[in-house]
Parts: sequence; structure tokens; C-alpha cells
Amino acid sequence: MIDLQIVNAVLCAACCLRLILFARSGGTHRPWASALAYLLIVAFGAIALLALFGRAPAIGWPQLVINMVVIAALFSVDGNVIELFRPASDNRQSLILRLLRREKWI
Repeated sequence: MIDLQIVNAVLCAACCLRLILFARSGGTHRPWASALAYLLIVAFGAIALLALFGRAPAIGWPQLVINMVVIAALFSVDGNVIELFRPASDNRQSLILRLLRREKWI
């Protein structure tokens, strides 16, 4: 039987590394997007570290599927969290995207 906690830990570690290795390529620094990326790095990294030390919470198939979808989305946008909230073809921007694209905190 496949140990779901180990699979989840590996997926979370991969996601954490993808976010850490994101390069802006000369783009504008956006504090809100950076804060979101930081929170995701801490959350995914914590899951991986807890599993490494045998203290990971129980996980089921639904959570594993959700993590796989999030990881696939992050890898498809090369770790750019702003791109996760950008509409595909519509020029309108969501509230989350407008908040993340802000260049100033206040």
C-alpha cells in the first residue's frame, strides 16, 4: 500500500522548492504576492518537515488530490503566484489579482 503521507511530503517539498526557485526576471517586486508566496513556502515546507520527522497529520486521498492540483498549477506558471489568479482571456482582473499586483503596501 502506498503511504499517502510520504507521497504528500514529496509533493509539498517539490512545491516548496518551485516557489523558492522562482525568478522574477526583472519584473516588479509586489509585496502582497511575495507575502503569499512566503506563506505557501512555509506551509508546504512545514508539511514536508513534519513528515520527515514522523509527525505529519493524517492525510486522505482528497487532500492529496488537492495538493497535486495546486502543485501542477504552480509548476505550469513556473512558480509565479500572480499568474495563478490571472484570467485566461478576459481583461477583467479578480479582486485577489488586483490585491497581489499592488506595488505598495499602503
